[in-house]
Amino acid sequence: MKPTVTYPCGNCSQGLERPLDGSAPAACPQCHTEQAFHPEAIVHGAVTRCPICGLKVLFTQKDFRQAIGCVVVLIAAVLAPFTMYLSLVAAAIIDFVLYQIAGTVVICYSMTCRSHVRGVPAGASVQPFDLSIHDYYRSVARKAAAGEQPEDPEDESAEI
Repeated sequence: MKPTVTYPCGNCSQGLERPLDGSAPAACPQCHTEQAFHPEAIVHGAVTRCPICGLKVLFTQKDFRQAIGCVVVLIAAVLAPFTMYLSLVAAAIIDFVLYQIAGTVVICYSMTCRSHVRGVPAGASVQPFDLSIHDYYRSVARKAAAGEQPEDPEDESAEI
């Protein structure tokens, strides 16, 4: 799989997907704003910081559309009375297999960035999702939107 990064344009919020190959800054097709990647985002072949905003606090999750799992379970639930509820067992097996073959995506905690990096393994400091870290960055984004100064603005680019 070719390394890519998906992120919203910082100017118009248009969803963009670019190859993560260290090439020249890419321009948004809608507003023509250029976005350069942070060169120190990938160290020794692993993602250690966000290539878009440079934040060091990232998390991993399975690259699996939840809607697909929900559709499988919904179809099994509708068919359950006609299949003596064996369709629910089949749905659980299908869901498990799909989850196991799904890849991993690295996501930035920053509420304004939320970039998704695919095709590159996560660095040692990248952990699974942590709700307390997510809530911290959500409160930072709320304060910034309200024009307030966050408690520790330097923490935006530091590790937690």
